Amino acid sequence: MWRSYSAAPQGSSPGTSLASLGPGSGVWGPSRASFEQFGDEDSNDGKGRHGGHGGHRAGHSRSPLGGDQSEKDEAYLKWQEKHPCVLAHFASFKAAVDGKRLAVFLDYDGTLTPIVSNPDEAVMSEEMRDVVRSVARAFPTAIISGRGREKVEAFVQLKELFYAGSHGMDIAGPRGGTNGCQVSGNEFVTAFQPAAHFRPLIDHIYTQLQERLKEVPGSSVEHNNFCVSAHFRNCPGEAWQDVISAVEELVAQHDDLRMTRGRKVVEVRPKVDWHKGTALSHLVDALGLAQEPDVVAIYVGDDHTDEDAFRTLEETRRGFGILVSTRAKPTRARYTVRDPACVKDFLSGIVEWSKSDSNGWRAKPCCNGWSMDGLAATGAGPEAPQQQ
Repeated sequence: MWRSYSAAPQGSSPGTSLASLGPGSGVWGPSRASFEQFGDEDSNDGKGRHGGHGGHRAGHSRSPLGGDQSEKDEAYLKWQEKHPCVLAHFASFKAAVDGKRLAVFLDYDGTLTPIVSNPDEAVMSEEMRDVVRSVARAFPTAIISGRGREKVEAFVQLKELFYAGSHGMDIAGPRGGTNGCQVSGNEFVTAFQPAAHFRPLIDHIYTQLQERLKEVPGSSVEHNNFCVSAHFRNCPGEAWQDVISAVEELVAQHDDLRMTRGRKVVEVRPKVDWHKGTALSHLVDALGLAQEPDVVAIYVGDDHTDEDAFRTLEETRRGFGILVSTRAKPTRARYTVRDPACVKDFLSGIVEWSKSDSNGWRAKPCCNGWSMDGLAATGAGPEAPQQQ
């Protein structure tokens, strides 16, 4: 079991050794569902992109959302005492994972690309794509997003990755022989759709929401295969309340559906015990890494739905989360960064670290479905989705 790693307890030093934090629970169990308030952090708050690492303080100014900016800065700095910037504490990060094998899990929107007004324009930059490609060659790497899986794959355009769309309810592995290593005769099976039988109902909900929201200015409805998102980021005034009401009324008519909230979006999801944390656990198991004591999983994300993955890693004591945020807020993540530009810097840092002897994958260069630098690739490509 993964008993050699633990996320740092709240208030502990960023340099706390892994071994001193005690054994893991040995269970990759489910966590409670996420729920986020309607606050947002996408406006320009006056901080520099690396404001978190060195204790940057903006001048005394008024935030466009109200309140003194200096007070927000003070709160953010105090919050970072418990959730330090991983760039500022990269030395302690490297010490924590010395000799370990990293498995990397990433959100998409707000993490690998900035939040944009039109969800269809959330295009990944070439610079970020190059970095993520390098990460996938150094470590088994997956993107777990609330978006439909095909949509995320179209944005990212990297066949080396594992993808989990619809908050992990639609999973597939690398395509076209770009990765993969069959180990010890274990069959690698990653494709999985635990909510496949809900697809007709989700299609119906999508049609109904489109009809109900067509008169709400600024609203949009997005079909994400096994969930439906109703966006209100562009709604004027109090029009966003009409979006919430429409979704609440529709969900109330179906006992097997639930509503969750994210950053200026509400989503309709099936009532299944599946989320980003369980998807992460499924992928770790599919890779054949669940029982490996030298494996550390990290998850980088910005939304409240990513807290399911942070919570899973913390409760199982098999990894830790990195929250992308410009504001202080409750989180189960161990570390933080401010924005996607900082995420790119962090990912570049672990790529460089992967070239050192501290990287455990150099001694064990492959696992089920993945091999370091794409070498010894055999049996790659997604299996036909399993349905439940």
